[in-house]
Amino acid sequence: MTLWLFCTGIRGDGRCLFRFVVHGACLRAGKPSPSESHQKELADELREKVADEFIKRRADIEWFLEDDFERYIVQLWQPQIWGGEPELLMSSHVLQKHGR
Repeated sequence: MTLWLFCTGIRGDGRCLFRFVVHGACLRAGKPSPSESHQKELADELREKVADEFIKRRADIEWFLEDDFERYIVQLWQPQIWGGEPELLMSSHVLQKHGR
């Protein structure tokens, strides 16, 4: 079995987690690596879907958040706010739904 590995840079601009996830999703789907501008667009789209997923799953996730839920969601919609474990978890749900 041959394993191909490569290293790529992801801009640390608050969208970095979302950029990383969409970059990997494109490669996993057999698509080319997105350009930086397309990566930004896809990352912002994923962020919106993740925020929606938080709202849908509020009862399941609210206890895990360190901040007030509404304040957390308002901050999440801001592109300069970095994501963490909760956003990664919700990204996995979003990507399973959309077959990416």
